[in-house]
Amino acid sequence: MRIIAGKLRHRIIDMTNLDSTRETQDKVRGAIFNMIGPYLEGDYCLDLFAGSGAMAIEAYSRGINNIVMNDINSKALDVCKKNCKTLGISNCEFYNVDYKSFKDVNKHEYDLIILDPPYKMDNINEIIEEVYAILKVKGTLIYEMGIESKYPEEYKNLTLIKNKEYGIKRVVVYKKEE
Repeated sequence: MRIIAGKLRHRIIDMTNLDSTRETQDKVRGAIFNMIGPYLEGDYCLDLFAGSGAMAIEAYSRGINNIVMNDINSKALDVCKKNCKTLGISNCEFYNVDYKSFKDVNKHEYDLIILDPPYKMDNINEIIEEVYAILKVKGTLIYEMGIESKYPEEYKNLTLIKNKEYGIKRVVVYKKEE
């Protein structure tokens, strides 16, 4: 797997190779970031279900200053740490907690939040609620889900700005309004 664009373009990262983790393919990851803008600005990105960390690392490569990766699977988190070390990314944080417990360890508000939970976790509104308060106004929320998943067209002051299908997955992008 490789980074698609930005300062780390073409660099290779390791995959988790775990049955419990589903990697976002390079082509889809590139399409997602092109949807929200090829280059990003902002202080913090959270990848709540990080897997290999590819999505957060792509955000960093494209201009986000700091990345926070969380995964309940410690082996996946070890891959995130290895990928950041290999790429020389030092402004990153790692957490190994359930998504419901993340708010207890969190220290930031985020310009970009990436959610890619296992597709069997179809409690989309509940997961969005867990991160809603830590998404900055004008922040972006990316949610990858199964194609059949029911997602909210509206959620508080989140505006749905993109909805795309890629094979068995759907990607929705929200922007938080004032």
